[in-house]
Amino acid sequence: MQGSLKDMSVPDLIQHTCLDRKQARLTLQSNGREATLFFDQGEIVHARQDDIEGEEVIYRIIDWQDGTFTLDVGQTSPKKTITRSWAGLLLDAARVMDEGSRENNFPSDNEKEVNFMATKKKSELLADSLANLLAESSDITGAAVVGIDGLVYSANVPQKDMDENLVGAASAAILGLSKRSVAQLKRGNLKQTLIQGDEGNIIVSSLNDETLFVALTPANVNLGMAFAEVRSIATELNDIL
Repeated sequence: MQGSLKDMSVPDLIQHTCLDRKQARLTLQSNGREATLFFDQGEIVHARQDDIEGEEVIYRIIDWQDGTFTLDVGQTSPKKTITRSWAGLLLDAARVMDEGSRENNFPSDNEKEVNFMATKKKSELLADSLANLLAESSDITGAAVVGIDGLVYSANVPQKDMDENLVGAASAAILGLSKRSVAQLKRGNLKQTLIQGDEGNIIVSSLNDETLFVALTPANVNLGMAFAEVRSIATELNDIL
C-alpha cells in the first residue's frame, strides 16, 4: 500500500497498522529524509532513520506532513529496539511536539532531541517505580499508570496474554463509571475502586485529574496490605508526574 502523508498522517499510519496487528514494514519519505518502522503483533518493534534507531526516530518523524509512505505487509523486523506500547509512545511524541511548538512553530531536530530526553526520563522513572513495586510486593502482580482517556503512560503486566492497551482502556472505563456512581449516590469524591473476580482483583485509584493507577492482584491476598501499597506507590508516582 502506498500513499501521501498529506492524506494520512504519521500518527494515523502507526495507529491503523498497530490496530490491524499487522507484521509489516512502513517506509516514510519526506523532503529527502527517509525512516523505516517495523510492526509486529500490534506494536512498533523497531524504527530507524539514518544511524538513529529506536524511540527517538518516532519523535523525529511524528510531524512529517509532506511526503509519501509505503506499507509492506509480511515484512519481519531485523531487531527489536522499541518495547513501549504504541499508544504511550504517540502520546509522549505529541507532548514533545506541543512543548516544542510553544517555543518555536517549527522545532529543529536538536530541540526535539532535548524534549525527547526529558520525556524519556519521566517514562523511565515511572517504569522503574512499577518494576520496584512488583519486585517488592507479594500482593500486586501487575500495575499501570494510565491517562483518563485510556492511553497507557507506563505498564508492567507480566501476564503474557494480557494486552497493555486493553488494561488502559478498561481502567479508564472503570474510573469513569465509578466517578459517576459516587456522584449519583452522593458519596463525595472517588478515592479508589475495587473489583473482585474469581481469579483476582482490580484496584483503580486516581492519581490526579488526568491520570490513574491500576493494580492487579491474585484472588487470595491481604487486601489491607494491597491498599496500603497502592497508597504508597500513588504518592511516589504523583511526585514523578
